[in-house]
Amino acid sequence: MTNAHSRTRLDISICWQHINSEKLPGWILRNKQIQIINIDAEKSKGANWARSIIQKEWNQQPYTFLVDSHTRFVRNWDKILVDMILILKKDKVKKPIVSGYPPYFWDPLSYPRNRLNYPLKMYPLGYENNLLTKFNGLPLPLYKWLKKPIKAEFIALGFLFAEGKFNLEIPFDPNIYFFGDDITTGLRAYSHGYNFFHPHRLVAWHLYDRKTRVPHWDDHENWRSMNKKSYDRIYRIFKGESFRGFAVGKERTISDYERYINYKLIANEAS
Repeated sequence: MTNAHSRTRLDISICWQHINSEKLPGWILRNKQIQIINIDAEKSKGANWARSIIQKEWNQQPYTFLVDSHTRFVRNWDKILVDMILILKKDKVKKPIVSGYPPYFWDPLSYPRNRLNYPLKMYPLGYENNLLTKFNGLPLPLYKWLKKPIKAEFIALGFLFAEGKFNLEIPFDPNIYFFGDDITTGLRAYSHGYNFFHPHRLVAWHLYDRKTRVPHWDDHENWRSMNKKSYDRIYRIFKGESFRGFAVGKERTISDYERYINYKLIANEAS
């Protein structure tokens, strides 16, 4: 909030998955703009499950910003993101989404030292179980000369900014455990007519080093079962099966999205 341009306009919901001994700072608990959704860590079902809980807290705000914890922001980040959406709308872009992987910082104790200072573009990293579910971010070439957000093929649920109505049209699927959340949500959003863009300016930094925290799979013995069910669901989504509440849209097809990204969602399968 400290670096926001219009901090009094922010409504923040935090899905806090924690054990009893963990405590939040008093300034967070006293802030009336921050809503804390307390979740017993033992009952957590993963990142996308938590996102689906937070998404239900949207209350007609004009914009929505889904962001992971362990993220740091540039000054006036909120105005920068709103301005990006307005630029795209002025260019007649329908349903723009500004999303992507923020560049990394290495250590919360030494921040702001040791961080990348350029925006990234998302590219496929590889297939797992023959499904396109993994991505990485590479430097955005010549970004200092760019005047507006660049077209993107993929979105990242750890950093997604859009108009608020996105929450009604594209609910997050709590049955997708971890890998596969970006691509399945992106597929559904694209099929509903959304258009993807990466920030052309630095907006934030993200701490990707999971050794600085306890991932869900480190203290939930059933994570392998959850992950397997998730990958089974991803496969069925990619094959065109419609799940109630999480259907692929009718404005574009799955094949349209594969042509757009120039990748097959399922490897080693005939069309």
